[in-house]
Amino acid sequence: MAPLNQILYGPPGTGKTYATTALAVSIAEPAWFKTTCERLDGIKLRQTVKEKYDQLVAEQRVMFTTFHQSFSYEDFIEGIRATTDEQSGGLRYEIVDGIFKQLCDNADVKVQAATSDSITLHGKRIWKMSLGNTQGDEDYIFDECINQGYVLLGYGNDIDFSDCHSREAVKHRLEEKQQESIENNNYTLTSVHAFKNLITKGDLIIVSDGNHKFRAIAEITGDYEFLKTDERVGYQQLRRVKWLRQYQPSLPKERLFLKSLSQMTLYELKPTTVDHTKLEQLLAPTREQESEHKPHVLIIDEINRGNISRIFGELITLLEPSKRKGAEDAQTAVLPYSKTPFSVPDNVYLIGTMNTADKSLAQLDLALRRRFSFNEMLPQPELLAGVTVFGVDLAQMLTRINQRIEVLLDAEHLIGHSYFMPLVYIKDESERQQALAALFKDKLVPLLQEYFFDDHQRIGWVLNDPAKHPDHRFIITDEALRDRLPSLQQLFAADIAEQLMDRRHRLNKAAFTNAEAYRGIVA
Repeated sequence: MAPLNQILYGPPGTGKTYATTALAVSIAEPAWFKTTCERLDGIKLRQTVKEKYDQLVAEQRVMFTTFHQSFSYEDFIEGIRATTDEQSGGLRYEIVDGIFKQLCDNADVKVQAATSDSITLHGKRIWKMSLGNTQGDEDYIFDECINQGYVLLGYGNDIDFSDCHSREAVKHRLEEKQQESIENNNYTLTSVHAFKNLITKGDLIIVSDGNHKFRAIAEITGDYEFLKTDERVGYQQLRRVKWLRQYQPSLPKERLFLKSLSQMTLYELKPTTVDHTKLEQLLAPTREQESEHKPHVLIIDEINRGNISRIFGELITLLEPSKRKGAEDAQTAVLPYSKTPFSVPDNVYLIGTMNTADKSLAQLDLALRRRFSFNEMLPQPELLAGVTVFGVDLAQMLTRINQRIEVLLDAEHLIGHSYFMPLVYIKDESERQQALAALFKDKLVPLLQEYFFDDHQRIGWVLNDPAKHPDHRFIITDEALRDRLPSLQQLFAADIAEQLMDRRHRLNKAAFTNAEAYRGIVA
């Protein structure tokens, strides 16, 4: 069984990020992955697994992010974001979930389905509706609607619009009751008219939870009614519904919507706003599939590049298996912005990748090291076996380069096989030679310059330049370079020149297309 928290670490180019695709699928859908691996192999297996991965990403059962120096707690858990109110034009401040909290909510969501029958979207209009102010003290409105099987509109106060069958009739009734003129763009007029006259039986209502979540889906089953009540004024415009789905906690808007929701209480959702394919998936016939506790996976690329203490905050403790929700020593933290209790479900898996050339394990945050399993990924030159360029076996070349790097530097700065993998699929020798030249010129030599801090003598040692003819060296130094440049004695006074060591060097561009330059690496 896969560990809940793991980090793939190793030198650059060892396929860590590449491996997360298959690893995430194997965790999220273990039975499917096992069967697929038994049926397929090679490129076809990779393509099939990638398609499944993309499907899981669309369902938000797999999510991907990359840590960097500016990544924060607010990006990862929750934070306050300023948005513009579409009605007033003023600024509003909302608490927005970060990627990790979104995934935890997805993993922990419980779905109540009123029917297991198939629901078609053909001919149905889809509406977004708010039931009570989620930022205020009106949660009881949503609970009432759920329990009583209807939806309530807050606009219109205690006015009965039962005999208002047009927009003009609604406007006349409002003016009559309020004893003042109503503008044609008045939102009370617009929302009441839509609720009373435009929404029809069979239409779908998606109930929002703020501007970034939704919490229920209903089907309109009855005509307009006026709710007579002595308990309050407002929320008295009523339509009977059948509750198709209820989500606790609410689902993020990305599970259904193509863009952010509007603050407006009621409006029709256009095809450019709601993803009909995702809606069909949410309304697909269900057994108890949502309660099967399906695994959810978060991939954190370059996990060591972020400030771990700043990003995880107090929640670093909750990652431990023994502290997960439902565990024997389960722990809950109160989030600083929303002031709500939060725990990490035991079906949430974290996969991190770590480039050891950026930071060694010794420098990694101790709190993170204690809570993650570490899986080392080393270069695999054997994957290049049998592939030759300029008559040189790539596996032998990479092995020899890495052996020299390990002696001169350390094993955390080796070069991974993935740099060379594109050459495996090039059949034409001439094209392969061009690709190898571009690889050395644009990636490998610059990488070695970074590793050795531009110490070109050592870079030359890695590439075995001293054993080659001067014309076949990648780095030109010493006598070969002095023949082309002014001597130290020509540039400085004699007493100064005697004290200097000539550190000048040049890249030999001709070597990148020279067969002897590459053969000399393994000589």
